[in-house]
Amino acid sequence: MSIVRMLAGVSICIAVVNLTSCSNTKEKTQPAVKAKPVKHHVKTDAKQKQEYAKLLEIWDKQALEKSKIAKKIQLAKNKSNTSYAATAAKKLSNEKVVYEKRRPPSQKQIVRKRAAKKQIASSYRTPSHRAPNKNIQYASLSGDYVSNQQTRRFIDKMVSKHGFDRGYLNYLFTNTESTPFLKRMAASDARGPIKSNKKSRSGRWNRYRGNFLTEKTISKGVQFWRENRVALQQAEQKYGVPQEYILGIIGVETRYGGNVGQNRAIDALSAMGFNNARRGKYFQSELESYLLMTRKEGLDPLKPMASYAGALGLCQFMPSNIKRYAVDHDRNGHINLWTPKDAIGSVANYFKKHGWKTGGTVAVRASSKNSSYKSLRTGFKSSHSLNSLKSRGVSADYLGDISGKASLIKLNTYSGDELWLGGHNFYVITRYNHSSHYAMAVHQLAEAIDARIGGKSVIRQASIDSDLDAYKALLD
Repeated sequence: MSIVRMLAGVSICIAVVNLTSCSNTKEKTQPAVKAKPVKHHVKTDAKQKQEYAKLLEIWDKQALEKSKIAKKIQLAKNKSNTSYAATAAKKLSNEKVVYEKRRPPSQKQIVRKRAAKKQIASSYRTPSHRAPNKNIQYASLSGDYVSNQQTRRFIDKMVSKHGFDRGYLNYLFTNTESTPFLKRMAASDARGPIKSNKKSRSGRWNRYRGNFLTEKTISKGVQFWRENRVALQQAEQKYGVPQEYILGIIGVETRYGGNVGQNRAIDALSAMGFNNARRGKYFQSELESYLLMTRKEGLDPLKPMASYAGALGLCQFMPSNIKRYAVDHDRNGHINLWTPKDAIGSVANYFKKHGWKTGGTVAVRASSKNSSYKSLRTGFKSSHSLNSLKSRGVSADYLGDISGKASLIKLNTYSGDELWLGGHNFYVITRYNHSSHYAMAVHQLAEAIDARIGGKSVIRQASIDSDLDAYKALLD
């Protein structure tokens, strides 16, 4: 019994000791638990600093790499190593893309992007600017033409003859600019053509031809034909003018819409009309037609662009010719020569009105056995019977439908005179521009494009069903 009691006492003591040790352990570990988050927090800050330092190092390396690439590009350009420069520029552009993703675009970049979008827009965009509010009126004239008496008389004429509001015309001509370039052009036109006694250099035709008969122009003509083949087919069917000659005109005039003019039409016509003693009346009449056209079509006269002489649209019609020859080829109720369809139809109608013969030969290459032809009159205004030309040693292997008389065209080249015989349709082309060089450039550009798109022996018919339906609708 005593042994049992002793064992019980020992067990009780052991239990008490265990309880005490457990309580002490809890008291000792409690501060350690609280300290762990502090130690962990310190480790996290260190990692973040290390990662941030690595990022800075990477960023510095990228900046250094970009500067190295830029130096290499400059070095490559100096050495005219274009292939290496292109590769380096591409790599640098990729780096810039990465940078732009990390940083928002600056205000300058936004402005440049907007300007680029405007440049990408089609060069023959419709001038959709509606006419300004007629309530915009100026009590008196000011600006570049404030002291020009011809401008004031022109305003009086437009008010009395066509019912224009005087305040509105004051607003227009106050905002019309007389630029130094247009002043020089008006002064040059006022002097008229200057005849020089100096012997001209050889190769005049080669230099003129080189402005239009280029691979770029021919390729753009083929592309323009692909995009507007239905409108071209319709014009050829309706007016009898081959598609390639319509393409030749638009190509020579504006490179298929690539250059419709760099001056405002109202600026050009005003400068030529009010500062030109020789042909001022003619250009004032064109300005009159221009203002009437913009009022009819609801356009803002201050917006459309033109050549320095005031020619408008893809086909470069003078304003008076728009009234006479322009047509609504797309049938939308408006004549707009900044759109391909109306320009195509208007060129074809212009040729028809000036006597284009369907199927007629434009020009054929000729040769001469001697130099006796030099005493003959040459140019689009010349007219010689085929027999008289033959007696002077001038002949052609192929005449087409040229019979009776033909014009003798002499082109000055680096290798000597190049002779051509011009038919009736060659003269018709000169009604667009009174120049043998101009008509020959149109003819040769037309022939080059015709060769690319299949030639006269191939039926150039639209392949898209919708386009074909549109074409059939016209015939109906």
